[in-house]
Amino acid sequence: MSTLPLHPVERLFAGSALALLALSVPASAQDFALRVADGDRALVDSFLPPAEALGGFKGGFYLGLDATATYDSNFFILQDYPESEFSVDIAPWITYRSDPEGGARFSFEARYSPVIHTYWNNSHLNGVDHTGDIFFRFKGARTDITAFASYDEVSSADRLAGGFIQGSILNYGIKGSYQLAPRTSLLGAWTASKSEYDSGARAGADVYTTQISGLWDATERIRIGPAIRHTLTESDQTGERDAIAALVRTRYQWGERFFFDASGGVEFAKNSRLGGGRDAGFTGGLEAQYVISERWTWKAAVRYANVPSPTNLNYLVDDLSFSTSLTRFFERGSLEGGVGISFSEYQAVGLTATAREDDEFLNAYLTYRRRLYSDRMTWETSLRAAVNDGQKEWSQWQISTGIGFQY
Repeated sequence: MSTLPLHPVERLFAGSALALLALSVPASAQDFALRVADGDRALVDSFLPPAEALGGFKGGFYLGLDATATYDSNFFILQDYPESEFSVDIAPWITYRSDPEGGARFSFEARYSPVIHTYWNNSHLNGVDHTGDIFFRFKGARTDITAFASYDEVSSADRLAGGFIQGSILNYGIKGSYQLAPRTSLLGAWTASKSEYDSGARAGADVYTTQISGLWDATERIRIGPAIRHTLTESDQTGERDAIAALVRTRYQWGERFFFDASGGVEFAKNSRLGGGRDAGFTGGLEAQYVISERWTWKAAVRYANVPSPTNLNYLVDDLSFSTSLTRFFERGSLEGGVGISFSEYQAVGLTATAREDDEFLNAYLTYRRRLYSDRMTWETSLRAAVNDGQKEWSQWQISTGIGFQY
């Protein structure tokens, strides 16, 4: 899916808030296991903060520091005897941009951040996670090529892994586009995603994605085109899954107020431990954003992912998620609330010891953000709640507050 344009007020928060959200503040039962399915980047514009987020500087190095304190009512997301935890995360970061305005023929961007975790009741888990992103870009008259890599170490609860995990995920690849005609472009990408777990009897996965897509500007508002995608998934838990998908992609933009990006189609997949031919199933996703007014913005998304179960032998997880949020902007702050629901269906791809129930995961959050001291500081406070129903039934709530500085 492509990255939707940011509301002008949102751009002011994106710089220091990015590390605060993505690195320091643990969401309710983060879906680390699902991130290995995020290799479909042919139409993704960027994965680093936009240039506007760094205060409009003209290139070079940018430094920042984020600190967050979190109370978690069910740190290990246990069904029985939940354990609460208080944690503090500190994340200094450095970003380099060679061309924030985007006009150079060659450009380079990189970001690195160590995240220092400290826990009140589980000091043996104290440690440092490292995360970094890098990409090189060539932009010609008709050709746009980007090579990229990102690495993230994660310490958090994960609902598909069934508890607290420590692991890492590596993404790398190359993507490009070519302008065939004034209204027609060809896009392609090859990406790899690799996840590993450092704790517990859990298995990671390798996902390789190849995609070719075309986009035609039917009108000034609508872009549409076909896409062919091949995905190869490998895991010790499930063997090999080979899938070919035929999709239709649609982008719609109504002025600067409404943005819609969707893809849908049929995927034909076969699993090495099942034998036989390919089974057909739906695949796709959706993102939408509506700027109701200067003060209100609504967002919604539908996401589908297929990943090997990290804990259950010979089970694939088909995860379908729906989410929506509403943001109210103030002169120097914003209040955002959102809800999401995920349906995780466990599909057997070989001999299994026991039957595995499906899961239904519901979460909600309320977040307040405010800029301080000439927009160099961001203060953020969040309240999150989550409920899981299925193989294990558990609930969790979190409250966190943090400050981010940008230099």
